[in-house]
Amino acid sequence: MVKRVNSSCYLGKGKLEEVRKIVKNNGIKKVCVYDELKPRQITCLLRELRVEVLDKVLLILNIFAQHAGSKEANLQIELARLRHELPLIRDWVRRAKLKELPGFLGPGGYAIDAYYRHVKQRIARLTRELNELRRRRELERSRRRYAGLIHIAIAGYTNSGKTTLFNALTKLNKPTGTEMFTTLAPKSYGVPMCGTKVVFVDTVGFIKNIPYDIIEAFNAVLEEISDSDVVLLVLDSSETIQRVVDKLVSSIEILRKIGVVGKPLVVIMNKIDLVKDREELADKIHVVSDVVSGEYGDVIDIVPVSALKGYGLDEVKKAIC
Repeated sequence: MVKRVNSSCYLGKGKLEEVRKIVKNNGIKKVCVYDELKPRQITCLLRELRVEVLDKVLLILNIFAQHAGSKEANLQIELARLRHELPLIRDWVRRAKLKELPGFLGPGGYAIDAYYRHVKQRIARLTRELNELRRRRELERSRRRYAGLIHIAIAGYTNSGKTTLFNALTKLNKPTGTEMFTTLAPKSYGVPMCGTKVVFVDTVGFIKNIPYDIIEAFNAVLEEISDSDVVLLVLDSSETIQRVVDKLVSSIEILRKIGVVGKPLVVIMNKIDLVKDREELADKIHVVSDVVSGEYGDVIDIVPVSALKGYGLDEVKKAIC
């Protein structure tokens, strides 16, 4: 735990020496800092520790990369990583010209400058490709809307059971898992319901204090939520009340960031089969009701569900209708 952040190297002299000894004595090749670091802080840690250093954004993107199964997801991950690394490379260019990068970080000013230009060109190309994919996705949505289909986005914190709920409502068998970020590209499927046909869209999971770099890069996916007619916000009711509330507030903040304002919302209290007793569940629903009505407003219903066991699905459908 870092109580006081050093502006130049993130870690103070004492803590830095402590980490340096741990790295050296244990043959550690990579250090992860669960915080967003400034370029000068990463450069300083690289120089002092002489191992690879990842901050919060790069760590999350590395996890994303392990689950990326589509071209779109891979493009978004690479774009987010390059945009996040660009200020760091710019800092290296500046330091190389000042001859401040000898040894471990010193490939030479020309090499760093050339790499910086390459990264900027790659970012431009990735942006063009993702804009084209976004245009195609918008066209697909327009066609579905023209056909009169209602779009329902399944959103919420990562590992809350969104894909399990998607499978339960659509009778599909899309991959699920207990690890975070199993879903990186949206999945959509039409289902007859409410005397018409609705399209359920499974989306990428939220994370608390999600870095802006990641939100920007995954805009093409997140806009599936902002363009929907109804949002199902999934919460894991088996967690403590405090964690449920924290994730609820965090999710609503992200919904605001991507432009979901005043859209009909159904809160899904998932995993009720893991809650100890009815009184505990009732308390959680009461607290969630108070929080969501104050933070969001337009809430249609709060529905207790076990997507895995199939409990409460009829109530979800009634709320949607």
